[in-house]
Amino acid sequence: MIPGRRAWCAIALAVIASGAPCGSAAADEPRPPAGLVSGEPARGRALDPVFAYFAFDRLRCQFSEDKHVALLARPLHSTGTIYFDRARGIARITLAPRPQAAVLTATSLRLRTADRTEEIPLDKTKDLRAFALIFPTLLRGDRKALEGAFELGLYGSAHDWWALALTPRAASLRALVHRVVVIGHKAELVSLQIAEASGDTTDTQLTAAVRDAGVSDAEIATAFGAP
Repeated sequence: MIPGRRAWCAIALAVIASGAPCGSAAADEPRPPAGLVSGEPARGRALDPVFAYFAFDRLRCQFSEDKHVALLARPLHSTGTIYFDRARGIARITLAPRPQAAVLTATSLRLRTADRTEEIPLDKTKDLRAFALIFPTLLRGDRKALEGAFELGLYGSAHDWWALALTPRAASLRALVHRVVVIGHKAELVSLQIAEASGDTTDTQLTAAVRDAGVSDAEIATAFGAP
């Protein structure tokens, strides 16, 4: 059965929640200051120094993620690896609590488990496409494309701790996703947060980044599967 619009966006949440370049924040490293995302954000050309950090051809990083669901006493925890390739998109390889591969390209979303593969075209809804492609677009540094679907605001400073907030412009997408916030320290992204309109939230910590030439052709082929 083909899922409806809300199900599509829920699947996209599962894929792109960790689709960002990663810092190397360990337990003993500094954390974002309290109140970082507060006050009036900077806009326009003030965002240029942050977008200058995004010029990746490839990236591999580890993720550790907690999804807080209102009806559950404990968050849903998952871990795994994220791959980005400029020509292919993003692959999220979840190792725990159960193995799953989710591959997001410019045109489709493909989910693989041990016994099933499902492919969903992104042209089914404008909202799904705009939301699902946030992080591939961000990693390419394509600010103009992001601003077509999201209002962007910058908190903090690109020279220290900063947070880039993306708020959907369309009411139909705001009914699903309240805001996405990407947090970084200078040139490194450290974490991201997704706040759904339902009240559920996803918090993702990003570590052990390897970029560009450090990510081999073989790794990309394995992560994305056959072209």
